[in-house]
Amino acid sequence: MTRVLSIANCKGGTGKSTTAVNLAAELGGRGHRILVVDLDPQGHAGLGFGITADPGAPNAHTPLRGRRGALSDGLRATASDGVDLIPADRHFDGQIVAGDPRCLAEAIGPLAAGYDLVLLDVPPSAAALAVCALMASDGVIVPTTLDPLGLEGVRQFARAYHDVMLRFDAARLGLAVAPMRIDLRTNVERGVLGRLRTDFGPGQMVRGIRTDVAVSEAFALRRPLRGARPRSRAAEDFAALADDVVRRFQIDQRAALPGPPRGRAEGFSQVIWA
Repeated sequence: MTRVLSIANCKGGTGKSTTAVNLAAELGGRGHRILVVDLDPQGHAGLGFGITADPGAPNAHTPLRGRRGALSDGLRATASDGVDLIPADRHFDGQIVAGDPRCLAEAIGPLAAGYDLVLLDVPPSAAALAVCALMASDGVIVPTTLDPLGLEGVRQFARAYHDVMLRFDAARLGLAVAPMRIDLRTNVERGVLGRLRTDFGPGQMVRGIRTDVAVSEAFALRRPLRGARPRSRAAEDFAALADDVVRRFQIDQRAALPGPPRGRAEGFSQVIWA
């Protein structure tokens, strides 16, 4: 079965888009078929592949705005093997006009069969959008920095996640915490990593990414690390993270997958969902 994973955190600046871009490129390079859905209006996941939505064109926020049309209408092939992208609407204001919080799940459904994994890059400050993403997901990857505010952000997100999971039966495979920009020479980072391991246990931790200027260099080139800086330590770390994500969320790889279907999704309500 296709897995749908949200990459999310209540706190900004934790490496969500970096994770979406480089995890997708790593798994796509291994032969998986990956779809990245950029739900953050900043559009950073798209920029990481050198792609932005054309003005007025279908995009990742189309179903949330209650507009007719299929997500597949916004589908773009990237230069990375096996990876497709649906870019963000960089003018999206966070207001969800669809009347059903399952609108994103319904929109992703017709596309999912063409992929092994769908990654949703979720913005930090739009609670209703995050609920829609979780209800479309099987599980969640939570990137975090190893500082006290990062720790609090993960705890806050975990509380919100468990509330959504219990109320709506969403993302039942749970969450996996991925430390970002690791530099364990500092006592603060070692202490925060220890607290994360204590609070969440080894089953909810995956290997993270060390501090590496190659990450910024790759984004400046609008390319994933696998293509821009393949010998960097961050590229090595994303390969290890990919191994953990495949195991943690049981991601299968299927040969000779059909292309994504091009049917149109119908029936989005015009009532504001609050």
